[in-house]
Amino acid sequence: MNDFNIQAASLISGVSVHQIRAWERRYNAVRPRRLDNNFRSYTQEDITRLKLLGTLTKHGIAISKIAALDVAELQYQNELLTPIENHRTEIHNGNDDKERLIFLLSFLSAKKLDILKYEVTKFNTLNSIIEILIPLMKRVMVQSDLTSDDSQSLLVTLIEQINKISIQACHKNAS
Repeated sequence: MNDFNIQAASLISGVSVHQIRAWERRYNAVRPRRLDNNFRSYTQEDITRLKLLGTLTKHGIAISKIAALDVAELQYQNELLTPIENHRTEIHNGNDDKERLIFLLSFLSAKKLDILKYEVTKFNTLNSIIEILIPLMKRVMVQSDLTSDDSQSLLVTLIEQINKISIQACHKNAS
């Protein structure tokens, strides 16, 4: 049996020792075997799980939403993000508002609302309000397959970001 201590699991998975312990304690994200000396012992499957959890949380998905998923579902979620991540690289290389809107709509259609909210907070120009955030807001308001809580939460995030950008623009104009 190839078991690993917590330092090795951390090194291989890319998740810090502190994070592994926190996820274990708070969310039962991993359940390592305990040795006679009470040290944790991680299997290869535990490490695969940690890698996937680490990748998904780096993409903005809350650990509380994915900690209970099995490895197959985590892999599926990770595969869903792969095309989006490739598209993100293309968008950051170019600055086309239409492409950025399509990028955000892909998160909306995939119901990756945590990631969508995170991406929305990156906008900071008046042009982004007109070209991206308002069309996105309109789409959220008409999309029928979102729960009302999800829609409301996303709309609140959009409105807050629009207000923040508007206030910043007012301060710049007043200066």
